[in-house]
Order: sequence, then C-alpha cells, then structure tokens
Amino acid sequence: MISLRKAMDQQRDELLQSALDCCRGVVASVAENGARVCPPVADTFQQNLINLCEHLSAAAAPGEVSKTEQEIGRELEGWSTRASDYYRRKAGEIRDIMLAMTDAAQAVGDRDELYRAQFGEVSARLQEIGDIEDLARIKHIVTASADNLRSCVDRMVEDGKQSIAGLKTQLAEYEQRLQDAERTSSTDVLTGLLNRVGMEREIANRIGRGGAFCLMVVDLNGFKKVNDTYGHAAGDALLKAFSTEFKAQFRPLDPVGRWGGDEFVVVLDCPVEEARARIDQVRKWALGEYPLPGKGKVTVGAAVGLAEWEPGWTGEKLFSEADRAMYADKRER
Repeated sequence: MISLRKAMDQQRDELLQSALDCCRGVVASVAENGARVCPPVADTFQQNLINLCEHLSAAAAPGEVSKTEQEIGRELEGWSTRASDYYRRKAGEIRDIMLAMTDAAQAVGDRDELYRAQFGEVSARLQEIGDIEDLARIKHIVTASADNLRSCVDRMVEDGKQSIAGLKTQLAEYEQRLQDAERTSSTDVLTGLLNRVGMEREIANRIGRGGAFCLMVVDLNGFKKVNDTYGHAAGDALLKAFSTEFKAQFRPLDPVGRWGGDEFVVVLDCPVEEARARIDQVRKWALGEYPLPGKGKVTVGAAVGLAEWEPGWTGEKLFSEADRAMYADKRER
C-alpha cells in the first residue's frame, strides 16, 4: 500500500514537473518570437519573461504561482500595447509619404493643365493669321505669341525647378525618417548595440559577399544571480557598463550586438586565427569587476565561442557552431 502511494506521489510530481516545463517552454517561445516580431519595443521583454519563468517550480506555493501568472499577463499586455503603438506610428509615417507623393503628382497635374490652356490660347491666335491680310497685324500676333510662348516656357522651367526642389526636400526628409526607423529597429534599446535583427542583417550581408568572416558569441556567467540579488535595475546597469567595455575591444566597423538577455555577439571580418586573439583581449579588458552603484562590486565572467563561416553555411548554421563552441567553453570553466 505504501509502495502504491509512493508511486502515485511520484507520478503526480513527474506530471506536475512536466506541466511546469511545458509552461516555461511556451512562455519562453512567446518571449523569443514576440521579441522578433517587433524588436524596437522588445527592450527587456524577452528577459523579463524568462526571469518570471524561473519562478515556476514544483516547490512554489500556490500564491507564488498565481502572482507569477499575473506578472506574465502584465508583461504580455505591456508588450502588445507598445507593439501596437509602434506599428500605428509606422503606418502614419507611410501614410504621410503617400500623401506627399500624391500632393506632388497633383501639383504637376495642375501646372500642366494651366500651361495647356495657355498654349491653347497662343495656338488660337496663330490660327487667326490665315484670315488676316494685314502684314503689320500678322507681325504683331506672331511677336506677341512668341513672347507669350517664351514667358510660358520660362515659367514652366522655374515651376519645374521649384517642384523638383520641393519634392527632393520632401523625399530627403522621409528617407531620413525611414533610415532613422530602420536604425531604431536594429538597435537594442538598453545597451545601444545592434539587436538580434541588426546582427542577422550584418551576417546575411557578409554571406552574400562571400568573404571570410567569423562570429563570436559571448554568454555572461551568473547574470541571473545579479538580478535576483540586486534587482533588475542593477542588472540593466551592469549590462550597459559591460556593453561599453565589450564594444571598445573591437574595431569601429565590427558589428557588435546583444543577441538577447546576457548573450552578446560580434562579427569579425577576418580569418579565425586573427579572431582568436580578440577573445584574449575580451577576457583581459571586458571581463572582471564592475561597480554597481550603491551595491559594491560584482565579478563578470563569460563563456566565449567562435566559428568561422564556411561557404554554403546559413546564418543559423554559423550561429549554431559558435553557440556550440561557447557551451563547450562554459563546460570547461
């Protein structure tokens, strides 16, 4: 009887653990895909959900589970609101561009209609010449018509210059706005580094060119403990401080990004032998002690993985190889 009860308790615990693992997996998938759907407003959305998932365990009290559920709901609601507002603004910008182009086309059409009428008047005057025998009168009509034509053409040229200049100004303004929007969509809000979308674009560009390059993946050790011990504000401050030191270890044109959470990536336009030297530089200068305002210092360590792109590899394959090397480094340390 005792063995049966023990078996039932064990089965219940296994089912509970399986359900919790499934729940954490679903929330983590929602976090990852939500962040990719709208990176400009994802900021800490993905990491916050992952952190909340850590609170879901078989040992958690019912009240804790309920509180975590509510916090996950608030996080999802906040993200959906920010994403909706962002795409509403983008739709407004596209509408403004279309309206500007419509106004320009309308202005050109109105101008052409005006000059069509003026050319019609000149043509009508010239047709009168066939019914006039007075040479002086003919001369007067031809001279006046020529003057009108010259004036009309001059005004068309000037109007055309002004229309083109105005259109160029509008297009330059909207082009700048689109570039700013693209830059924003590729930038990690917290650190100012490229985000995952921006780094994927850099990798794809290099694959398209076909030259030699490497991908470095850096995963900070024990960062969750910093969040749990000192709070998320301290964790964010640490990420920003590390990002500044990390980026300083590379050349200005080397794309440096935050892949997500406490994972960072760098694209290096060089063979793998040269890229390995950068790992030593990162360990020497970017890792170590960092001050937390009002909370003392923490030591930042990391596992580092490196992979050199090979012809035929996709971006996913390259990251997978670098990630595999990073986990191997983590096991060795």
